Amino acid sequence: MLRLAIVDDEAPARANLRAALGSIPVDVEVVGEAHNVTSALELLESERPDVVLLDIWLGDGTGFDVLERLSHDDTRVIFITAFDNYAVRAFKSGALHYLLKPVVRDELHQALERAATGPSLPPDALQHVRRALADRITIPTSEGFHVLVPAEIVRCESDGNYTRFHLHNGERIMASRTLKEFDTQLEPYGFMRVHLSHVVNMAQVKMYLHRDGGTLLLRDGQEVPVSHRRRQEVIEALGRRSTNPKA
Repeated sequence: MLRLAIVDDEAPARANLRAALGSIPVDVEVVGEAHNVTSALELLESERPDVVLLDIWLGDGTGFDVLERLSHDDTRVIFITAFDNYAVRAFKSGALHYLLKPVVRDELHQALERAATGPSLPPDALQHVRRALADRITIPTSEGFHVLVPAEIVRCESDGNYTRFHLHNGERIMASRTLKEFDTQLEPYGFMRVHLSHVVNMAQVKMYLHRDGGTLLLRDGQEVPVSHRRRQEVIEALGRRSTNPKA
C-alpha cells in the first residue's frame, strides 16, 4: 500500500484528487492533506508518506520551498502544475513525475504506478523545474489557469474576492483570488500597491498627476488613483526609477 499526502492550496482541488484516487486500481492510503508550506512541512515530517501530490503554487510559498526545507528526501514527489508544455519538458528532463491541472484519472494512475517503483527526486531536479518556471506566475480562473510573464501585465484591480488583470494586449482576466494574494507575488517584478484596489506595473507609468489627490497615467492611457496613504511612497518609487531607468 502506498501512503500518500495531498498538498494543494485549493480545497476543491484536494477534493478532486481524493475522488480520483478512489476510482483507480491502486492501493493507496491518504495520510493527510495540507494547504500551504507550513502545514505541508508539518504533515510530511510527521507522516513521512511514500508519495506526495504537491502543487507548485501554495498560499505562503511554493512546492519547492516545501522540498528544500524537508529534513528527509525519501518521499517520492508527483508535482501538480498548470503550466505549458515548455515546463512539462523540463519536468521530464529532470525525471520528475508530474500532473497537469485539471488532473485526469488515467494520468494519475500512471504517475502513481511510476512513483511506486521509481526513484526519489534526482539531485538536480528542482533546478530543472525552477529554470523552466522562472519569471512566470499562474492565474487561477473559473475556466482553469493562465500562465503569464509578469511583464505582460499592466495592472491588477480588486473586484471583491476576485482580481481583474489588465494585460498589454488589451485582454482582461478575472482571477479567483484576492488582490492581496497577488500583491506579494508581483512585488519582486516591479509592481506596487498604489491603492487599496490597485496594483500597478511601475514600468508602465507615464505620468504622475496631482489631480484628485494623486493619479497615475499609464502608457496605454489608463488612469489609476493613488491613495493618500501611499502617495509619498509612490512618488519616491517613481523618483528612483527616473534616476535609475534599469531599475
